[in-house]
Amino acid sequence: MEWGWVVHVIGDHFPNDAQDVGDDVWIDHGLSRGWSLLTQDERISTQPVVRELLERHRGCVHCLDSANLSAVAKAARFDAHRRVIHQHARDRRVGFFVVHEFGPPRRKRIG
Repeated sequence: MEWGWVVHVIGDHFPNDAQDVGDDVWIDHGLSRGWSLLTQDERISTQPVVRELLERHRGCVHCLDSANLSAVAKAARFDAHRRVIHQHARDRRVGFFVVHEFGPPRRKRIG
């Protein structure tokens, strides 16, 4: 799909879609490059190391509120919130934000 985003797919940076590396490794990889991370895995918000990485890199993660969407629906959900996600990245907002179908992404307490 072509929607005007630059998206770095995890499989382009880690073999086997990073299934063999810890969440801290791929999160550090992306945040250290200044990327705003997009995921569907809300369980990573429970890891204390994630909060540490977000603070160290002054970064953000945006997570879908449901992993039970088609790939097209996932992309559309993120794209519907593109303006806010981009603003969070520009402002270097630190946090883990849950992206819902309606309403703005909401910050989640992590770690």
